[in-house]
Amino acid sequence: MFKSSRVEDKKKTGAQYRVHSERVFSNYKAMGPLPWGLLLCCLGCGIRPGVWAQFPRVCMTVDSLLSKECCPPLGVEPANVCGSRVGRGQCMEVQADTRPWGGPYTLRNQDDREWWPRKFFNRTCKCTGNFTGYNCGDCKFGWTGPNCDRKKPPVVRKNIHSLTPQEREQFLGALDLAKNTTHPDYVITTQHWLGLLGPNGTQPQFTNCSIYDFFVWLHYYSVRDTLLGPGRPYKAIDFSHQGPAFVTWHRYHLLWLERDLQRLIGNESFALPYWNFATGRNECDVCTDQLLGAARRDDPTLISQNSRFSSWGIICDRLDDYNRQVTLCNGTYEGLLRRNQVGRNGEKLPTLKDVQDCLSLEEFDNPPFFQNSTFSFRNALEGFDKADGTLDSQVVSLHNLVHSFLNGTNALPHSAANDPIFVVLHCFTDAIFDEWMKRFNPSADAWPQELAPIGHNRMYNMVPFFPPVTNEEFFLTADQLGYSYAIDLPVEETPSWTTTPSVVVGMMVALVGLLMLLAFLQYRRLRKGYTPLMETHLSSKRYTEEA
Repeated sequence: MFKSSRVEDKKKTGAQYRVHSERVFSNYKAMGPLPWGLLLCCLGCGIRPGVWAQFPRVCMTVDSLLSKECCPPLGVEPANVCGSRVGRGQCMEVQADTRPWGGPYTLRNQDDREWWPRKFFNRTCKCTGNFTGYNCGDCKFGWTGPNCDRKKPPVVRKNIHSLTPQEREQFLGALDLAKNTTHPDYVITTQHWLGLLGPNGTQPQFTNCSIYDFFVWLHYYSVRDTLLGPGRPYKAIDFSHQGPAFVTWHRYHLLWLERDLQRLIGNESFALPYWNFATGRNECDVCTDQLLGAARRDDPTLISQNSRFSSWGIICDRLDDYNRQVTLCNGTYEGLLRRNQVGRNGEKLPTLKDVQDCLSLEEFDNPPFFQNSTFSFRNALEGFDKADGTLDSQVVSLHNLVHSFLNGTNALPHSAANDPIFVVLHCFTDAIFDEWMKRFNPSADAWPQELAPIGHNRMYNMVPFFPPVTNEEFFLTADQLGYSYAIDLPVEETPSWTTTPSVVVGMMVALVGLLMLLAFLQYRRLRKGYTPLMETHLSSKRYTEEA
């Protein structure tokens, strides 16, 4: 996501974005895994059809975990496994990407997210047609109807500043309701795999979390370090940033939240808004009490008490503590939401020109498909390149720059999703991605099949989503996934040198003039006794050789 160090001080500056990418790539001896303790990570708490979690609770039985099979029945008929009796799917072997990955993660068989999700389940429901879900009980994004064969009217994501008062209140109210409503389907684990089964090995350790906090936890889980032992994390790993999957992972993450909120408020047409952050200003125009919270007067790093977000606690912030204790974020609130506006050091938000430059890049990504790729649309959008695709290690741009500008909680990759601005920020990032997809219409081959960082190959299943879904499946235009953006992102026009007659005539005139000038200069040289260059005799001696 961004270049951040593993620190707790929320008053650090935007330099954290750069430090995050300069992790120490030390190798450690791994600890032996429990036979199936890891299988209980992120225990679900009852999944209704169509909800996609890390794992559905119906599969969190000893039999399912030992057999590594998650193929529950659809409905009440036990034999209707994966909806097979009604033609929705079959229980099949999980296809996990086995192509080699590149990047800084050099360990093998040490992280439970490798070859996702086969370390947990190797047989799941494989749905047919437009059916999807852990038991094939839902429709893919953009489809509806009993047989999932009708296109759903797309929801329209609007600029947050253009929402009507009713739409604005619906969005803000939905976020707050999600923050304060226990998730009806999922729980999170309170211990890492070493202690997850409890003292007697039969009592999984987990707790409830809210709908929004689960959204935060998913993001944390995708960027967390590999835990090898007390105080021995392996930091060179990130499944949702610093590689091609940055765009598809966050797209799927947003679609998931959008669907959760639609169901929470009972409005299938509800759409997340976006924040057009390309203002070039040094102020946050959504940081108001009417929107996502102004700064508090007595402590500008906190949210104004006139905002509903002033009381929002944050989770998954103390990564160093988790690493030292060899545990996972357990959903405990670890302080209040912060935006360190006083720590910006004169930073300004990206400009429309930055967006235009990024959209002019024709290559989706370039080797090594990492944070040092150049002339890569993905890397420029993520913000490791300058907006025009050139690499400058001292510069952050676009997405990374906005996180840096907001600072505070937003500057830390494992905790950034705590801030509701994360949602509208990433919707605009996704809008830029969608605009690029529509302009260049890339084939699937634009995405590397192998040698991208772990998690970023085209056919890698995105971590930690379940049932498995690949990066390729979301390398589409938004309208194919049931949503669109009410936005117009212009691009700077470049002159066509081959189609304009006046340009061709001008080039011919310039060429004739150049030839006449060269002829005149040659005539003067000959008159003055100069020897034409073609007639000179060049020495074959090298500069460092003796004459």
